[in-house]
Amino acid sequence: MTSTPRPARRIARCLGLALPLVVAVSLTQPATAAPPDDHPGKGRPSTTQPAAAFDYTQVAGLTADRFGTVQETLELPMHDGTEVHIEVTRPAGADGRPADGQWPVILEASPYHGTLADREGRRILPEPRDEEGISLGLTGYFAPKGYAVVMMDLRGTGLSDGCLDHLGANDAKDLEQVVEWAASQPWSNGRVGMTGHSYVGSTPSLAAAMDPEGLETIVPSAGMATMYDHQFQAGVPYFLQWAGPMAAYEQIALERDLPGGEHFGQKPEETGCGLPNSSLTAGEAQLSGQYTSWHGERDWRAAATAADLPVFMVHGVNDNAARVAGMDWFTQRGGRDGDKIWLGQWDHGSGCCPTRRGIQWTYALHAWFDKHLAQRDVETGPAAELFLSDGTFEGGRTGDRSQILSDSQWPPSGSSMLTLHPAADGTLGSTAPVVPGSVSFTGDPTGFADPQGTGGADFVSAPVAEDTVLAGKPLMDLVASVTAPRVHLIGTLYDESPDGERRRISQFAINPELRVGVATPKPVVPGQLMEMQPPGFAMAHNLREGHRLALRFTTSDPDKVPTFAVDPRVTIATGPGGTSLQVPVVAEPALVEDTVPFSEHQPAQAGPAQPAEQASVTPALGGPARTPATVAFHEFDAQEGFDNAALLISAVPSLDADVDLYLQRQNADGTWTADLASGGSSSLTEESLRYATPAPGRYRVEVHNWAGAPGTRVDLSLTWLNSAGRPG
Repeated sequence: MTSTPRPARRIARCLGLALPLVVAVSLTQPATAAPPDDHPGKGRPSTTQPAAAFDYTQVAGLTADRFGTVQETLELPMHDGTEVHIEVTRPAGADGRPADGQWPVILEASPYHGTLADREGRRILPEPRDEEGISLGLTGYFAPKGYAVVMMDLRGTGLSDGCLDHLGANDAKDLEQVVEWAASQPWSNGRVGMTGHSYVGSTPSLAAAMDPEGLETIVPSAGMATMYDHQFQAGVPYFLQWAGPMAAYEQIALERDLPGGEHFGQKPEETGCGLPNSSLTAGEAQLSGQYTSWHGERDWRAAATAADLPVFMVHGVNDNAARVAGMDWFTQRGGRDGDKIWLGQWDHGSGCCPTRRGIQWTYALHAWFDKHLAQRDVETGPAAELFLSDGTFEGGRTGDRSQILSDSQWPPSGSSMLTLHPAADGTLGSTAPVVPGSVSFTGDPTGFADPQGTGGADFVSAPVAEDTVLAGKPLMDLVASVTAPRVHLIGTLYDESPDGERRRISQFAINPELRVGVATPKPVVPGQLMEMQPPGFAMAHNLREGHRLALRFTTSDPDKVPTFAVDPRVTIATGPGGTSLQVPVVAEPALVEDTVPFSEHQPAQAGPAQPAEQASVTPALGGPARTPATVAFHEFDAQEGFDNAALLISAVPSLDADVDLYLQRQNADGTWTADLASGGSSSLTEESLRYATPAPGRYRVEVHNWAGAPGTRVDLSLTWLNSAGRPG
């Protein structure tokens, strides 16, 4: 007989699961790419327990404001003669003319300039703001400190000529050329860094894959290195983003050439010329989720993973627009020495921010660029910081915080994989069932609105005996049969609290037709068991004492388009050779309380926040336009004398409805400002909005019934959080 390894016993005890004397737990190192020999950081344990969270606002030696700024606009010819629009903002002297010097360069390359975003870099850097509340952005923040900030309109977008390329070969050549151009200018010190959020956070990884001369670092936020990760999770389409490369991006490119668009009349012959580059040219594969040549031409993962430059990765595990699978290429770098990651619970931050870290994010980016571009000797914080929260799923997505897991690398150095086995009795344990079994259910599309109410199969663990940190990339071996020729299988891993509330902490998905590879479809034989490895979302979660893990299989979910959700009988096989799940458990995690300030004006000692309040509003009608008939308002005050570091507004419609939220503040003359923040996910059951450091005054929340029945009541909860993250 073989004794169970000590780490396996300890982890299993944490999960409250009894182990026999024989080995019943599979422990392996997380699957990551081996680092090259010149990056010896792989596998180093975290040797020091931090005493407190790293406060980026306290980093010494950062560059400071000392210049005015001047802007230059030009059209730069690319390899095929297409001219792309470039704006350069750099330091100026007292006379307003360009200051003498060679400056480090920050480049933002975007398809949204002039349509959905400005050319100041406010989306990636919303804080700090000026006296009128307007974000300084990359240009207003970094140029006065001695940087040249370059804004590039991708071809076929903004003011650039050409045809939209969806991060294809032409975009790659353009980025390579613009980086090398910026590095070679007389006003440049030859060191270029790239950053951006969402689509704009994908251009840095593409540029890194091209290995241009002068590119020294990238800071991609909520981006990806392949268009496939934007559309599909192993053939299962992501809600909303599935259609982006089909039509949404083409529409943006088209509108700029129509009357009212900023490129109108400049190259009328190029109007809509990007349409042949749309993913619709992949044909039926856009339904099956098959990886085709269209995706292959836009797949930069291997080269980005191998890129020999430091990467500061920023992503949210609950991002609802650029799923966390988009950073898998970074995970494959295997904890490379010099890399850094911020992984939080946040969503895409639409309407507010790239992270939910406020001014901490500004200083973290500042320190990173000062070190790698300005070559200053400054601290850049831990190599890996995973930001945790103990609240609800929506609370975590909008910025709730509890602790920070710091480590020397990603995936965490002290993590091992614990294998769990679903059983036919609905349990989930570390002991593999000795008798074959199965659980069956009927698949339907209702999980798109209610993932707990749809047909499904549930497997729940015993309560954990102590807090257990799960961080890394989980793995699944799914053995199942279906009766429909095409159906989506979705496995969601939840944290189930003692009162039965569930919070998603990872999700797996696959179209069984792609079980041997996303590029190699294989027909499904109804009723025949299939072995599949559906990919899962990276996770970072503290499973608290008394909580359980719950694994639920369905054919529909709010995160996915329910195009193929109907199946009379889905069967999940258990027992020997059946379904299993591996979760990454961190041994001796380095946890600290997350109490750093999110505002430069945050008090040193956290005081009480304003008490919460509830209200209800009822828009008369529903519709996609914000009209007096489709919106309703609730006014309230941010009061003096409270430590109001953040305001969280949650909305729950009385009937299933897609509602959006907008926050405005009343001006001195009684008028209202433009939207200060917004919340607009695809959920039919709830919506939320978060706003940092609200100044005292009169506010109102506008509730828009975007898609719901007329007269749908919406219940509002307004929660004020103090600087320590505690509610009033």
